[in-house]
Amino acid sequence: METWPSALQDKLNAAGFQHQLGNTTIRTDMDVGPAKVRSRFTDAVDRYTCSILLDMDEYDDFVTFYKTSINNGTDQFEFDDPFSGDPAAFRFAADPVIRALGGRTFELNMVWEKLP
Repeated sequence: METWPSALQDKLNAAGFQHQLGNTTIRTDMDVGPAKVRSRFTDAVDRYTCSILLDMDEYDDFVTFYKTSINNGTDQFEFDDPFSGDPAAFRFAADPVIRALGGRTFELNMVWEKLP
């Protein structure tokens, strides 16, 4: 598994950060009474909406990592969990978006899945 490039920011920005817990249940509507809810899995795939800042020089490092190292975002990579700080396996759940902030600074917006 690839690791997050050391040249890039290793802590996620607080602004815009979201953590969505993965769903592990299935809900079945009944003809009468409340819906039946039961577990399908013991471990969920959580979703993280996050961003980091990039300098123009770091842009190439990210593009190489994304396109080559993790095969256009389809392969897993290792990044420290934002809550526990322990290494965890992630992969991209959507294409990254890069937004200019001015000068040589950009914001890289990403959606990741934390894999069990």
